Formats: sequence, structure tokens, C-alpha cells
Amino acid sequence: MARRILERATVTGADGSVDPGDLVAIAEDFPFVEFGILLSKNRKGGYRFPSIEWLEDLDGICSSGANLVLSGHICGHWVRDICLGGSKFFCDLDPAWKMFDRFQLNFHAESHKVSLAGLKKVLSDHLGAERQVILQQDGVNNFFFSALSNSSEIDVVPLFDSSGGAGKVPGSWPKAVPGVCCGYAGGLSPDNLEDQLEMISAVAGSGAIWIDAETHLRSKDDAIFDLAKVRRFLEIAEKWII
Repeated sequence: MARRILERATVTGADGSVDPGDLVAIAEDFPFVEFGILLSKNRKGGYRFPSIEWLEDLDGICSSGANLVLSGHICGHWVRDICLGGSKFFCDLDPAWKMFDRFQLNFHAESHKVSLAGLKKVLSDHLGAERQVILQQDGVNNFFFSALSNSSEIDVVPLFDSSGGAGKVPGSWPKAVPGVCCGYAGGLSPDNLEDQLEMISAVAGSGAIWIDAETHLRSKDDAIFDLAKVRRFLEIAEKWII
């Protein structure tokens, strides 16, 4: 019997291959779902990365009262700027960035130059402790969480993800940080989720966690965010929701 450990399940990569309104029906059927939206200054409108027009449509749906839980997964130039204390992301995507409930800094297992003081300030100034910040524990940038986790000005949580966006399941899952709602990602799919959640459950401790899937929710050619796969994934996850 599944042990109920999931606070939420994030499905990442909704893009121009689907209508933003399609997300509403999924959220109605699976209230625990969070939609992770990939955000990049230089890749807007490509596979996985929605255009500004798509984001504006999504923002309009949220403003009209749709009950969507969204996380903004910030990539590339915007992440590098934030790490140095810059606020280009918040300026470039204003006001649409405000529709997101929390934000993930996607490091993609690449080393980043950082000003910890500047990073803390830009996150505190724009997000405060009201919007959570997800920090990838990818084996390269793990220090971000340990350096920022004691701050009362921002709310940070770790996402264990060593796949670097390649959609590969790790050899083993790390133990959760005691007292912290940790995230687990990397190669999760509708085909392996049941087995992988059993393994994650063994290291999750007594606290709640969340999971995130991306690559294996798409069509084989990567062109489409496959809503049928998303539904299959969420049907399996539902048995583990607290």
C-alpha cells in the first residue's frame, strides 16, 4: 500500500503545443498538481519554453479566477543574472512573473558564478518569504541551499535532481533533509513512477515531499506536452498524496 508522502506533483514543460486553458481541466481533476513553466530569455516560443503571448494568456486565465498552482522554472541568462544579484528576470517578465506561486532556479548541473549577498537580496526584495524558491541539488550547485537555508528573509527548499535535464533516473535517491519538504526529480515517468516512489519513500523520512517530471511527459520527438501522459502520471501520484 502506498505511503502518503506527496504534498504535490509538479508536471513541467507546458508550452505552445497546448492551449493554456487545457491546464485548468487537469487542475480540476487533480487539485494537487503544480504546473512548472520553463522560462528563458533566449528560448521563448521553442519546445518546452512558451512564448510571451502564451504566458500572457496564462496570466489572463489566472487573473480570471482559475485555480492553477504554478511554479516558474528560470533558466539560462536570467538565472546567471539572479545569481549575481541582478533583477533582469523580474523586469523583463513584469508583471507576468507575479502569477507564479514559487520559483525554481535551473542550474542544469553547470557551475554558476555567484554573489551570495546579491542573490539573497534580489530574492528577498522580489519574493520575500511569501514565494518559495526551489534550488536544484545537482551535485554541482548544492552549496546554494546550505548557504541560504538559514535566512528568515527567503523561503528555500531543495530539489534533488542530478539528471541535468536529460530525464535519467539516478542510481539512488538522496535522503530528505529533516524538517524540510524536499523535491525529487530525474527520469520520472508514468511507466516508472510507482516503483520510483517506493524507492523515494524509503529515504523520505517522515516528512512530506514533492516530485517533478518533465522529459517523459512529452511526445517521443519532444514537440508536444502530452496531456494524456500527464494524466497518467497524476493518476499514479494521486495514491501517494497526503
